[in-house]
Amino acid sequence: RDALRVQLESLKDERARVSRVEGFEERFKEGVSIEYLRNVLIKYIETQDHAKLIPVFHTLLDFTPQEKQRLEAASRRLDATWNKPVSSFFSFQ
Repeated sequence: RDALRVQLESLKDERARVSRVEGFEERFKEGVSIEYLRNVLIKYIETQDHAKLIPVFHTLLDFTPQEKQRLEAASRRLDATWNKPVSSFFSFQ
């Protein structure tokens, strides 16, 4: 019985992934271009204010709530690293 439950959950997860991929295909047919996504990604990497671009990725890539939380947590870690003084990266003895 537990094995069936595990299989059912696995099938539900797979169906959700397939639905997301189908949604991506529709978005790209509707005009969301790879070029736009590429530009947003470059901006995300170049900027220190990652939090403003997370909603864009969330919308374009249809993140699950858990994926959005992971990206927000990673963004906070990156921002904390950017805000450290340069001397904290070197150990002077």
